[in-house]
Amino acid sequence: MTDNKQNSNAKKKPTRRLVQEKAFYKTGPNGQQIRNTETIEISRGWDEVGRESGNPYISWANTTVPVLPDVDGRIVLRTFEINYDSE
Repeated sequence: MTDNKQNSNAKKKPTRRLVQEKAFYKTGPNGQQIRNTETIEISRGWDEVGRESGNPYISWANTTVPVLPDVDGRIVLRTFEINYDSE
C-alpha cells in the first residue's frame, strides 16, 4: 500500500477529502416529491503532525465550498482517505 503522507508525496497531492451528503427533492412525472441524495466535495487536505505537540491533524485546503444544510435541515460531513494506488 502506498504511503500518501505529504512528506512522502513528491507531487504534494492531497491525502484526504471532506464531503457532504446533501438530500434534495425532485419532482416526479406525476408531481410527487422524490427524495434523492448527492455527495458534494467540500475540501481536500493533507495529513500533518504538529511540530510542538506531535499530534496528527488534517490541514485543509484554503479553497472550500460553503457547508449548508440539506432539505431535511441536516449537515452530514465525512472525511475519506484519497487512494492514489490506481493511478
